[in-house]
Amino acid sequence: MPIEELERRIEEEAERNDALDLPETSLVLPDEPIIQGSVRPASEGMEAEVWEPAGSSLLDSAEGPEEYYGPYNYAAPRSLYEVLQEQLATLDLTPRERTIAEFLVGNLDERGFLPVALSRLARSLSAELADPPVTPEEVESVLQKIQTLEPPGIAARNLQECLLLQARALPENDPIKPYLLRLLTHDFALLEQGKVERLKKLYQLDESQWEALLQKLRSFSLAPANALSEETAPQVTPDFILRIESDGTLRVELVRLRPIRLRINPTYKKLLERYAKKSLTKEEAELVRYIRDKVEKAEQFIHLLRQREQTLLRTAEEIVRNQRPFFLNGCNEKYLRPLVLRNIAEATKLNISTISRVVNSKYIQTPCGVYPLKFFFSEGLPTQEGRSISNKAIKSLIRELISQEDPRRPYSDAQLAKLLADRGIQIKRRTLAKYREQLGIPIARDRYRSA
Repeated sequence: MPIEELERRIEEEAERNDALDLPETSLVLPDEPIIQGSVRPASEGMEAEVWEPAGSSLLDSAEGPEEYYGPYNYAAPRSLYEVLQEQLATLDLTPRERTIAEFLVGNLDERGFLPVALSRLARSLSAELADPPVTPEEVESVLQKIQTLEPPGIAARNLQECLLLQARALPENDPIKPYLLRLLTHDFALLEQGKVERLKKLYQLDESQWEALLQKLRSFSLAPANALSEETAPQVTPDFILRIESDGTLRVELVRLRPIRLRINPTYKKLLERYAKKSLTKEEAELVRYIRDKVEKAEQFIHLLRQREQTLLRTAEEIVRNQRPFFLNGCNEKYLRPLVLRNIAEATKLNISTISRVVNSKYIQTPCGVYPLKFFFSEGLPTQEGRSISNKAIKSLIRELISQEDPRRPYSDAQLAKLLADRGIQIKRRTLAKYREQLGIPIARDRYRSA
């Protein structure tokens, strides 16, 4: 969960479970986020994970409050294609699936829908992936992976699927979610026909529950791509802060909006101790079972929160360690390294699906601005030295070369490919043209300017 959603979840759990204490504090807290724990990634390998228990805090630090918030300014507004291309690196795709995924993303319309039949797309793809030919089922499989990307509802084939994808993206503990899934899966025809009373009776919902369902449904977008417009750019709260020390050490810190200190209710603990070695009446035994169940659930919740923070820090640390040159060179994209989810999963010994959940909707504040963690993932191309270079770094080089060209003799795609080859980067002209288009740079003829 993102920070704000997590804090709501903690408060809900404290209200639900009497054994979970959320003590009031008389401390005067600063307005800025509180740092809960930190790790210092080494230049090679991983250091041991660092966990500061919920009881400790940096509130006693002599340092004054710092301004932790920054603008969501990691990049200028980008196209739908660029945003989804960036996210493809977070999917576990084979090279063949990657080609299919890029083709599908390129066929989305301005709303973010896929208006072309899968059979037709499969025939078009088979011209490039002829051995074996691409099947509609193969395209469907890749499409389902793309539909897990942000914003929710993207790459839907029709309105019903668009709404259903947004319903699936809701938190599992949302009480409205099961009804929405049922409505958008089995009873969509009744909804389209406006048979409200029949649906209310079918779902056995009272007026307030039905209104909550409709309100949630109205909040869904009918054009998911609109969420990427400049006007609706999100104001985000960073989940991590990256600090660069004077000696080049990179320090990653986990942000808390405020220090929530959870503990087991001391009265419940005393009751369990008091009755631990006594012979109990039936009523007392039932009470002790109730208390023990509550205490065990509270202990498990606290354990899961600690485990979450360890997982977040380990993942962010490894991402920062991999992209160390990028941060030490003023966040210059030329220094981005190729990185996919599997790299982080292998380094942290965590499941790739866990890494995917950590990366989703999480942001890190750096000296250069706020970046989504997904920004640091990209595929790579081999160089003549046998290394690999990020496709984002290649795009940065293309942009740099074009900015330095003679406007009376702009570089053709073939010339740009040769200039990159001179730098040890082998890239096909067709791939270069695709990158140039993604950067929104026109062809050489349209860049020509007379003296």
